[in-house]
Amino acid sequence: MTRARLKHEIALPQLRLDQIPALAAVAFETAGIRLDESKLDFMQNRLVQRVLDSQAGSFRCYIDLLVSDDSERQAFVECLTVHTTSFFRDIAQYDWLRDTALPELTQHRSNIVLWSAACSTGQEGWTSLMVTDEFRRQHGKFFNCQLIGTDVSTAVVKQASRAVYLQNELDDVSDEVLHRHFLRARNQDGRYRISPELRSNADWRVANLTTGDGLRGISADVAFLRNVLIYFSRQTQREVVDRVVSNIRPGGYLFTGHSETGFKHPDLVAVHPSIFQKVI
Repeated sequence: MTRARLKHEIALPQLRLDQIPALAAVAFETAGIRLDESKLDFMQNRLVQRVLDSQAGSFRCYIDLLVSDDSERQAFVECLTVHTTSFFRDIAQYDWLRDTALPELTQHRSNIVLWSAACSTGQEGWTSLMVTDEFRRQHGKFFNCQLIGTDVSTAVVKQASRAVYLQNELDDVSDEVLHRHFLRARNQDGRYRISPELRSNADWRVANLTTGDGLRGISADVAFLRNVLIYFSRQTQREVVDRVVSNIRPGGYLFTGHSETGFKHPDLVAVHPSIFQKVI
């Protein structure tokens, strides 16, 4: 085999600038994700393996495949979604949940529903359950608490449901919390699993915030919508916030990311930086 032929056979599919609008249209229609020419390198790196795995052979053929294949559109969206999360991320918000939101909510409610609306691999949702358990222990209160985690990515929802994490993912977890809420793998290979008590109170679902698919029946007291609005257009942001707020009970709370500012909603009042209460 000649050197030129070998180079040709191992060459990876290359995304062209003029192909981005077609891919961007699918991303926006399917998940409300904004893409443009500035994302060329990001899209190339994220999608090239998907093009190969789908046997499309080229980005041109892959675009045709996206038009006709629903399952491939789901895989496409999952490739583009960035899942950055950790346990006890933005700890000040969890402190406010424990010290302010939960005391107020549990005065009149015996069943609290926490909703991690873009749950990624689950750390946000599991943390909220741990904080709620800490509040219950500190104050000796009895109330039921359920966690609902939703995400557009089937893969991360499955991972969140498995509730298995590596030791290096637990750097921000205190020894006390680790002992109380995690089980160490018997073979001591560095893996930990969320305790059965917390897992029994969690429900993980695939759902699309931009279309509403999978959100039916959610009625939350606390909703986390952090670090996801930044991927949407202004119009889509408004639609997503409307949809999330409609699934929060009156008097409940919406937690957003610190960079997600500037939006207003008639049913929300700001009560703390990046935290809003749904007015009754």
